[in-house]
Amino acid sequence: MTFINLVSLFLLFYLKRSFGTELEDKLKKYLNYGMILAGVLAVITNTGIPPVYLYQFFSFLLVGVIIYLIVNTPAFEEHKNLAITPLPIIAVSLFRFLVKLYDEELYESIDTYIDAAGVFAFIWAVTMWVNHRKEIKEKKLEKLIAKEKERQFHIAQEKKNELERLVQERTSEITKQKEELQEALDSLRATQEQLIQQEKLASLGQLTAGIAHEIKNPLNFINNFSELSQDFLDEIDEELQKIPHSSEVENIMDLLGDVKSNLGKIRHHGSRADGIVKSMLMHSRGGTGSKDPTDLNALVKEYSNLAFHGMRANPNPINVDIQLELEEPLDKVELNSEDFSRVILNLVKNAFDAMREKIAAENGDYKAKVTIRTKDCGENVLIEVEDNGPGVPDEIKDKLLMPFFTTKKGTEGTGLGLSITHDIIKSHEGTLTIDSKVGEFTRFSIMIPKKKS
Repeated sequence: MTFINLVSLFLLFYLKRSFGTELEDKLKKYLNYGMILAGVLAVITNTGIPPVYLYQFFSFLLVGVIIYLIVNTPAFEEHKNLAITPLPIIAVSLFRFLVKLYDEELYESIDTYIDAAGVFAFIWAVTMWVNHRKEIKEKKLEKLIAKEKERQFHIAQEKKNELERLVQERTSEITKQKEELQEALDSLRATQEQLIQQEKLASLGQLTAGIAHEIKNPLNFINNFSELSQDFLDEIDEELQKIPHSSEVENIMDLLGDVKSNLGKIRHHGSRADGIVKSMLMHSRGGTGSKDPTDLNALVKEYSNLAFHGMRANPNPINVDIQLELEEPLDKVELNSEDFSRVILNLVKNAFDAMREKIAAENGDYKAKVTIRTKDCGENVLIEVEDNGPGVPDEIKDKLLMPFFTTKKGTEGTGLGLSITHDIIKSHEGTLTIDSKVGEFTRFSIMIPKKKS
């Protein structure tokens, strides 16, 4: 029976050695107890201390428990084949034990056969053990291959993630460079368009200045001589008063009155032509003065007030409410005050002229109002001039800033005010936008930087 205990010791030792540190503490404890018990039983059965049969029975019971443990413990799943290996040996030993216990003579008569069966059982056990070891090695190799594949997969995945990250970074850099190049291209195009426009305006300005200078000289003669001729007519009229009245004298005075009226019209239209020429010269000159930090709110107050009093001094004044919605405090803005004052004057004057038409059309049911606003927008300042006049139709809104285009009736406008205003705003690196709704309002919005770039 010592051999059965050795089988138990071998099985327990092999299980413990196979798992090493991976085995649970509880199972490891059971294996240690089993090995101690198997060793004690081996010693006792070998010494022959009675009752020997009881110790032999416990030896069979121990090996049976070990086989049961191998078959039913999930941790020993891959060693289930190991439970089959000692079964023939156990069967032969159990048969030997039972026969010897039952009938000693029978045992002695078949002892040779039992020994032969034991040899075959041992060969079976060795063969099964070799196969089991081969299977275990194959499974370990498969596990190693699987782990290596998994490791290679993780390495490949990490490399893939790293490549994706590098691609994303590179794509982000390329996108950023593309955006920067696009911005640079847009800036170049805008600069090119601006240079072309400036070149056109410069050429137009030179042409305008030349024409204006050429027109101004004969126009001065017309204005001066029409004024001088009126003075002569006044003197002639005084002399005729000294002559006794007659039908001939009255006819002469009537003719002289007609001539005097014609000269008045000549002088009136000559003055208007002179104003157009001055505007043309002003338009061609443009703003070239230096820009200094300026109190924009003070500038707006001064020149909106000046525009109002200028309008009230005209032959056709109107009642208008001027509301100033100026943000306080407002940082100083780098402006050419002389040029930018013309912007305020032109926009407010245009508002007055537009509302004069609406007042005449609505027969007193309309209250004219102009609102001027300033607002701090960080690096820029917003100026708005809004009136509740007749508004501007969409079809002519884009033409308002063109030189010589005017919406005023008859001979009242030169068509250069808004064009000059737009050029001054552009010289200040600003923008001018027009928002209007027919019959309700017109709003001119100016956005200019606080500091020149």
